[in-house]
Amino acid sequence: MAYTFPASLHPLRDWLAAQGLDEQSLKTERQTAFMAQRLAGTRFKFPPKGQSCILVLQKIQAAAQIRITEGIASTATQSKGSKRGRPQVEITPPAGLVIYCDGACDPNPGAGGWGFVVYRDGVEIHTECGGDPVATNNTMELTGALMALRWFAARGVIEPVRLLCDSQYVVRGCNEWRHGWKKKGWKRGPQKELANADLWRELDEALTLVPITLEWCKGHAGILGNERADELSLIGREKALETVPAGNGSLIEQQLAYEVV
Repeated sequence: MAYTFPASLHPLRDWLAAQGLDEQSLKTERQTAFMAQRLAGTRFKFPPKGQSCILVLQKIQAAAQIRITEGIASTATQSKGSKRGRPQVEITPPAGLVIYCDGACDPNPGAGGWGFVVYRDGVEIHTECGGDPVATNNTMELTGALMALRWFAARGVIEPVRLLCDSQYVVRGCNEWRHGWKKKGWKRGPQKELANADLWRELDEALTLVPITLEWCKGHAGILGNERADELSLIGREKALETVPAGNGSLIEQQLAYEVV
């Protein structure tokens, strides 16, 4: 069941929708506060896990309203065709079976999440996400691609599929660099270890089962699938934080307890 915004937070709900956030994807008050904080760029301190985040949401709403006012004022002065600001036009997925994957980590290194979304002829048919309380942005980007490939391979259906990612590290690594790394025993040189070698080995195995060329897409450019995959990766990060034992206050504090501004 989706989180229900109280009437006092409807302005925030509407603002989040205008940023492209799917209201139905928000399941808890804390997750809603985390996503809103991320989009608004605020740094309000979260209460301990298990306590209400309503005050944080109210502070974010106040900050977002200021941003909306500033955004309207600045838009009026921009010339036609200006590319400033977040794109409002969503570019829908192309025809056929198309997968978008993404990863996120905040801070980096820190708690991270991955996600992927599957479309058939522009209609969302499947999503998955997850995370790790101790990760890097690259490991989450790689994991998103790996999980997407495994999902497709596990279906056992032979059909054309496209996999899009906004990480050049993942795309070029899968399409070009991994072949050389594999010949060198998954090393960058005789004495230099390859970062994330285990994940690259798993991706190589997955790409043997699903021999496709990954495609790069620009991040945060109004591409519906990319925005959705990014949203899922943040949900995955929040899930990872929820798995941390309540007694481990140091990690929770590091990830969520920002200074009040």
